[in-house]
Amino acid sequence: MTGALIYSLAACAVSVALEALFAGSGIKARFAELRVPRYAPPLWAWVVIGAFYYVMCFAVLYRLLSMPGVVPLRRWAILLFSSIMLINALWNYFFFRTRNLFHAFVISLPYGALAVVLFGVLLHLDRPAAWSVLPYLLYLFYAAAFGYRIWKLNQ
Repeated sequence: MTGALIYSLAACAVSVALEALFAGSGIKARFAELRVPRYAPPLWAWVVIGAFYYVMCFAVLYRLLSMPGVVPLRRWAILLFSSIMLINALWNYFFFRTRNLFHAFVISLPYGALAVVLFGVLLHLDRPAAWSVLPYLLYLFYAAAFGYRIWKLNQ
């Protein structure tokens, strides 16, 4: 269990570090210069969403890594979750660093698809973990619409 705790914390810490590295500096300024839809949350709300995201990541990874014995679907779930965390960090590169809103939107599409597949795998593997991913999965529908709209508003 200690190993699962350490690996889960480390995975989240690496992901946060990658997000910061890929985003670079000037995040507030970037948000301020964009035309956003009227339903856009303020910057502080994005920080809260990010915190909930990492709480969910930690909880699901911890559950997956704490499973006893060899569980075939566990490898797929961990691979999917790792891919989601990497793409989430990479989104920051396109949105903030290169300022390419089209690429940021496009990368969100496979991201959402991977999240749906992860949810399906978790339903078979660990239902409580699947249900903890569901609110984020629902949020991704909003995020995709937001990403599309912000790209179109800033062309």
